Amino acid sequence: MTEILAPAGSLEMAIAALDAGADAVYAGPKGWSRRPMESEVTEEEIEQMILYANKLNKKVKIVVNTYPAPFEMPLFIKKVTKFYEMGASGFIATDVGVVKLLRERFPDTQIHISIGAGVSNALDVKFFENIGADVIVLPFRWNIEEFNEIQKISNITLEAFLYNTIKTGKICPGNCIMSSFFQYRDWFAEEEKTNEHGSANRGSKECYRICQVPWEINNDADKSKSILKQDTNLIQEQLVDFVKCGVKVFKISGRERPIEMICKVIKFYKKVIRELEEGIITSLENYKEELEDLRAQWNNQKHKRVAVLMNKAKSYNKMQKEEVR
Repeated sequence: MTEILAPAGSLEMAIAALDAGADAVYAGPKGWSRRPMESEVTEEEIEQMILYANKLNKKVKIVVNTYPAPFEMPLFIKKVTKFYEMGASGFIATDVGVVKLLRERFPDTQIHISIGAGVSNALDVKFFENIGADVIVLPFRWNIEEFNEIQKISNITLEAFLYNTIKTGKICPGNCIMSSFFQYRDWFAEEEKTNEHGSANRGSKECYRICQVPWEINNDADKSKSILKQDTNLIQEQLVDFVKCGVKVFKISGRERPIEMICKVIKFYKKVIRELEEGIITSLENYKEELEDLRAQWNNQKHKRVAVLMNKAKSYNKMQKEEVR
């Protein structure tokens, strides 16, 4: 059965997404999911999500896609064990050691491989399957031919984003460390991590989306060249191919986006995927106008969010310079 996997950046978003038709939601515990604290949730909120999802016979996946340091592993094991005992249906992970650990400790849980793993080809996918992964979300610039290559050598369940980016080839999702060059954020007490500072890859400092705004190289004060800029689009043509080739999980990104926007996207794709699977439609041509409206709203919200993140990055940089003085 095809699954719509929706974001849960808050308890309110989780409930709304499930009510809107999502089959599962994914939530990031504070300090473990490479997102701002505003888009992460507490253990109590995760427990309430699971209880609510269980009533609807739906699922909650826990995002633990950081790279825990060796001295953080005892706390990490304590955390994931707690979520497993709460009834979480699976985990979304990046780190190879974490994937292996989750499989060994929880044989019956479902393990998704995050976009953060940065897979490059079908052999990478086969590797994750061999160490215990059940589902893998593939880069949003991959096409149907690459999905088919995976199915020749692997039985892993395929997951795809319900959006893509301009195919410039300049940014490789999952292999970016750009945010680590910004000011480290102090840990908060509720994250239970005792060391003073931590990096983005360990769940401390958020991703500022600095790859998604215009950048310039200034070799000469009078000359500059724009090198980075990417946009996103809710998918249309790829969706038909993905359904045909057997993608079983469709993921909506956006734990930081407005709840109303997420619910609109869920309802739209839930409807068209069902119609594609049942043979009612063979393309999204009849939904072109509705999709374009959704795309405009989606990108508008994205641009607002990127602006907020860049302002935060600038403020952290200013604070650092003041501290040096």
